[in-house]
Amino acid sequence: MPSVRIGRSWPLWAGFCAVDVIVLAILLTTSPASARQARATCGVERWTVKTLQDRPRLLPVKRTTIAYLVSRPAPSYLPSTRLPFERHIFRVTAAVTLVRPEGDQDFHLVLSAGSRTMIAETPAPSCTSRATPTRRRQMAQARAAVRLCAKAVVSGVAFFDFRHGQTGVAPNGIELHPVLAFRCLA
Repeated sequence: MPSVRIGRSWPLWAGFCAVDVIVLAILLTTSPASARQARATCGVERWTVKTLQDRPRLLPVKRTTIAYLVSRPAPSYLPSTRLPFERHIFRVTAAVTLVRPEGDQDFHLVLSAGSRTMIAETPAPSCTSRATPTRRRQMAQARAAVRLCAKAVVSGVAFFDFRHGQTGVAPNGIELHPVLAFRCLA
């Protein structure tokens, strides 16, 4: 799938991106059965953890580097619940070299610093209904700001994903998922 630039091209729908508007239009113009099917495109593997729908108590934001995050030991087992390290919010400065919509409605970002890469993800607001209102707002605002960028500050929750050949995946499978803040510096 090609890279795309995601930006605020729909000022009428402030806080939403084109994909969110399309999903909303589908949900408003379809029957309840087809609306359920449209919502079913949200992810499944560790989804409540990925989208903060488990409503965790998170630790304060800590500035770090991609080098630090990709060097953390990968867990030997990924439970359906949150791991202790996944209570951390990290802020990194990195290039955003890819922004791509995924089948689960996330925007898949590749963050790069030198030769190291890792993934960050922004879930669709329609897929985060059980997260707290504050976290939902943070995720939606970050998603609306996401774009390709030579230098960005990205804050997100540490998350270990199953490695399944994703573009930009870190050796240990760590991601920032969900992204809670995004600011392009260049």
